[in-house]
Amino acid sequence: MKKILKWGLIVFFAAGAFFVASSFYLDAKRKGCTEGVGRQAIEDCGFLIKGHTAGYSAEYLLRRAQLLEKEKRWDEVISDLNQVISSKEKVQPAQVLAAYTSLVRINSQKGNSAEVRKYLELAVQNGSKDPGILIGLAGIYIEEKQFQEALGLLAGAGEVDKARKHPYYNMLASAYEGLNDYQKAYAALKEALTVSAPRPVLAATSKHLGLVCFELKSYKEAETYLSYSLRAGLDCPECGLLLTTIRGALEPSAAPVRRAKGTRNQR
Repeated sequence: MKKILKWGLIVFFAAGAFFVASSFYLDAKRKGCTEGVGRQAIEDCGFLIKGHTAGYSAEYLLRRAQLLEKEKRWDEVISDLNQVISSKEKVQPAQVLAAYTSLVRINSQKGNSAEVRKYLELAVQNGSKDPGILIGLAGIYIEEKQFQEALGLLAGAGEVDKARKHPYYNMLASAYEGLNDYQKAYAALKEALTVSAPRPVLAATSKHLGLVCFELKSYKEAETYLSYSLRAGLDCPECGLLLTTIRGALEPSAAPVRRAKGTRNQR
């Protein structure tokens, strides 16, 4: 009886020691994956991914994708992100959204515009409130003349204070221009000029506002903003043509002004 008890205690303590050692080993792998860098961190993530089912490996797949992205191992990055997406019924919605957002960034770096659009739309459909995602998709919609849809996205982006910078206001103005609402485009760009920005950015917004003022036949304002763009060093060949036209119109007894040929919709 004593012998049986002795061996039972040995097995019990051995199992306990093995459990403790395994816990320390797994904790080390988790720390290596989530906090480490380079090849070792990638290997640690791989070990954890193999040891978890689809519903529990998403965290490590997303982390490994981040690490692989730094090494520009694009095919492997995309493979990991697609594994998360393919298991979307078993993983958290936030993890699926993170995968879509990462695929936007990866395909943008690769210059794959069709895939960028695809994943931007999927990110929005899956509830993204990221201003960068909303503004990015709005830009595509503006190019495709889906102006009302673009405005809807920009309304969401505008709810975030940090998003209300020059790219946002310029895009908002372009959407309004597409709907022939130049007064709202004017208001958006005037507000943009109250936001501090580097001189080249201010010059580009000023040019845009000058063109809108021209459409509104506010020629003096158009002259002011277009002139500033040129003084700020903006490359704007059409600005000179428009300024010549505007200054002619501002002279007494001048004929009605017409937009100089080749200057429409050049932002």
